[in-house]
Amino acid sequence: MEYSGEDNLDVMNLAHNHIQYITDEIINAGITEAKGKIVDFGAGNGLYAGKLQDILGTSIVCIEPADNMMPYLKGFQTRKNIGELTEKAGFIYSLDVLEHIEDDTSVLKQMYETMLPEGKLFLHVPAFQFLYSAMDKKVGHYRRYSRKELIAKCRSAGFRVTKCRYMDFCGFFASVVYKYLPSTDGSLNPKLLVSYDKLVIPLSRLLDKVTRGSCCGKNLILTAVKD
Repeated sequence: MEYSGEDNLDVMNLAHNHIQYITDEIINAGITEAKGKIVDFGAGNGLYAGKLQDILGTSIVCIEPADNMMPYLKGFQTRKNIGELTEKAGFIYSLDVLEHIEDDTSVLKQMYETMLPEGKLFLHVPAFQFLYSAMDKKVGHYRRYSRKELIAKCRSAGFRVTKCRYMDFCGFFASVVYKYLPSTDGSLNPKLLVSYDKLVIPLSRLLDKVTRGSCCGKNLILTAVKD
């Protein structure tokens, strides 16, 4: 298996404010107090696993099925699927991965079964199906999520959802524009991305705080607990 969005992942490494925003949200979700293994489900190029390992001073297990991502993950503990874990997880985070999986509900149930009691889940996924664009198609997304759908699927897997809110207020409107751009093939423009990250993400982060992520955003973040 190979991941079709490798070039977009490489470009996203330039989005420093975006990366820091997500990292801060994972920390706020309680990763520093986690007992048991910390798991990056769908680790991709290992960007967040590396950053969080440096912050936490502990190893993170990277679940990644794509063969073309393996060279990026040298030095990490890696598994091809979550069923290969030999220890229970205290914290699982998954960033822009669930939408790539056709049977996402079954995967959420696997995550639940893999966790220790009181283990925590953090998800970051694309929001609003009507924003589905050439970029989603390029990287192999089955869907974008509504808040109601994401909460329902996590609850059906057994989790108690503690928070679910929109993230990147300005990104919602940028995604509307991107969807209707002529001749887009789903690739990211590095210069535009860097400009957006420097100029817009700080504003978007402020607006997320003001609105409490209640009305709109390009993405959804969810935290949940295994009771």
